[in-house]
Amino acid sequence: MTPRTLAWTGFIAIAAFVLMAASRLTVLDPVENVTLNVTSPVQSVMRSVTRPVADWVNNITDAGALSAENRKLRDDNERLTNDLARAREDAIQQQSAIDLNTVRQAFPNDVFVAASVVSRDTSSVRSIIAINRGTSDGVHEGQIVVSEGRSLVGTITKAFDSYSWITLITDPKSAVSAIVQESRSEGVVAGNYDASLNMEFVGQGAAVKQGDFVLTSGVGGGYPPNIVIGRVATVAKTEQDLFQRVSVDHLASLSNIEYVLVLTSFVPHKLEKP
Repeated sequence: MTPRTLAWTGFIAIAAFVLMAASRLTVLDPVENVTLNVTSPVQSVMRSVTRPVADWVNNITDAGALSAENRKLRDDNERLTNDLARAREDAIQQQSAIDLNTVRQAFPNDVFVAASVVSRDTSSVRSIIAINRGTSDGVHEGQIVVSEGRSLVGTITKAFDSYSWITLITDPKSAVSAIVQESRSEGVVAGNYDASLNMEFVGQGAAVKQGDFVLTSGVGGGYPPNIVIGRVATVAKTEQDLFQRVSVDHLASLSNIEYVLVLTSFVPHKLEKP
């Protein structure tokens, strides 16, 4: 080892010994205080600058956790909602089956074929629906269709092997011989382009009032008698008119009907004129 190296080594050892002794004797406290006083503002500024970054990183982490939690809650809510909807649909299907059986029991002499609506065309020009029963199920053109509550729905106008089309009584081309239950006044219930019903050819002297029941009369042979069509909604007449203007509210909601009964035991026939 050279003399210069020995000199540097000895100097470093002596300096270290002096610093350790001074630290124990608090000789360097003033120097440390000065250093802290000088660096504290710098540290404060650095904290102020870095804090938004740290907060932003923390917020991203929290936002990610919240997003994942919200996504899980949405998935759970969707699953529960779907389970509820399926349960309600099962209940509706069961109730519909009960209602159809009730109709059959109430009219033991009639034979019905239950059907579901599979298509609709209820534009301003036509009011027709399709059902999932056809000739293979005993459904044929001309047969009468009623609702679960046995209100008149319409007539089978096209029958194919596995499905059929029904012309609703609200169709503009539909016309049904009818009678007002209370007064026994007769007329013809016809459909309109706005899917409403009018009872036409009701004489001026007929005692027809709001709330009266309107039934099929059976006149003409196209429909069996005593099937409910609806109730009188409004009655209007003037001295200039030959007939009263009677509007009828249908009892069943034909715009969203889902299940129907085809009356297969009734065979319509047209009466020949003498």
